[in-house]
Amino acid sequence: MVKIGEFRLTSGLYSPFYIDMRKLYSYPDLARKVVGELVSRIPLDDVDVVAGVETAGIPLAAFIACLTSRPMAYVRKEKKDHGTSSAVEGVVRGRRVAIVDDVVTTGNSLTKAVQNLIEAGAMPIKAIVLVDREQGAKKALRNYGVKLYALLTARDIFRDLHSAGLITKEDYIRVMEYLEKFREE
Repeated sequence: MVKIGEFRLTSGLYSPFYIDMRKLYSYPDLARKVVGELVSRIPLDDVDVVAGVETAGIPLAAFIACLTSRPMAYVRKEKKDHGTSSAVEGVVRGRRVAIVDDVVTTGNSLTKAVQNLIEAGAMPIKAIVLVDREQGAKKALRNYGVKLYALLTARDIFRDLHSAGLITKEDYIRVMEYLEKFREE
């Protein structure tokens, strides 16, 4: 699920690594453990609805909603051009929402989801991801009053991979130098 190379991200940034969490759900036992760990670490008592961001956030939101017995919604990348022309599917008006996605970089997808949820009458209060690449998302979401929670950071992952001897020292240094350029306070 972690690849070293040269990758262009959704944010438009180029990166020496790619974290692909989309295959997680092909391994249901592992997915159950990972999402269970995520749910055990993140306070959800103040959340009425879990809303996944299209596309990778939808299966994660479904897992979280099932494990916590909370309603689920999802946020489209673009409003539909037919039917109700809605960007948000599910009942969110007047409800406190946790926005869910798999990996976050700059936060552009999540902040757009926040805007769509606000337009739909929701109160987005937190964002939940499996991995925070720590490249600006926390600050971008803070500007909307939304707190970011992550199971892991990219730094955590690469420290563990290096410690286990699964990546070379050169790749580890290259990734850490890259991430240092984006360090958030």
